[in-house]
Amino acid sequence: MKFINTLLRQVKNILLVLSLALFSISSYAGNTLVSVLISGNDCDGDSPFGGGNGFENCTINIDGTELAFVLTKFGYDDGEYEGHDDGAHYTYLEEHWDIDENDSEYKSGTWTTPTGLGYPEVSFWSAKAGNAGLNLFWYVTDADYATECDPDLTLSCMSAAVSVTTGTWSTPWNNSTSQAALSHLTFFGGVCTENCEPAEVPEPATIAIFALALGLLRIQSKPRNT
Repeated sequence: MKFINTLLRQVKNILLVLSLALFSISSYAGNTLVSVLISGNDCDGDSPFGGGNGFENCTINIDGTELAFVLTKFGYDDGEYEGHDDGAHYTYLEEHWDIDENDSEYKSGTWTTPTGLGYPEVSFWSAKAGNAGLNLFWYVTDADYATECDPDLTLSCMSAAVSVTTGTWSTPWNNSTSQAALSHLTFFGGVCTENCEPAEVPEPATIAIFALALGLLRIQSKPRNT
């Protein structure tokens, strides 16, 4: 019985550490936001976009290396939300995302996607603004930025992208005095393996971990009969 109690304590501690790590909120302190202006369209098949000319199978591709698959795209026109399109591998609902603007013309803002739904976190995201092109964003650690990101649109810098669940965005400028209005936001995440299925919002694994940890706590706290 003593051995079982010791084992339960060890398992409980491991599970609690895992659950706290999974539920911790990252402030992204110690990371640098990289932003690159790209002319043309996202998902047009030209580097850094791969997967052919089309949205559904669009990827972030540098030097033949797939770094992320397209997750979803949110379209806007004059600040009005026009719906979203999903990539080939994941299916989202609009309410899975929270996209906020800093002004009425949707020229800058923030985005957040909830955790615990079984989807990959975001590695890259872009803000397209008509003929002005698009800004492509990703986070890297401060250390990686100092050593891997000069220049930044390279395999070494983009391979260092940090997966996140929230970020900021801004549109390119038409010229030095006029910032273009948003056309759409596109998000890219973890690379899908062969024969993967679209996500269907599975039961969050983190909830199961918490439940198991609490159950072990309850078992351990029960008084033993003497």
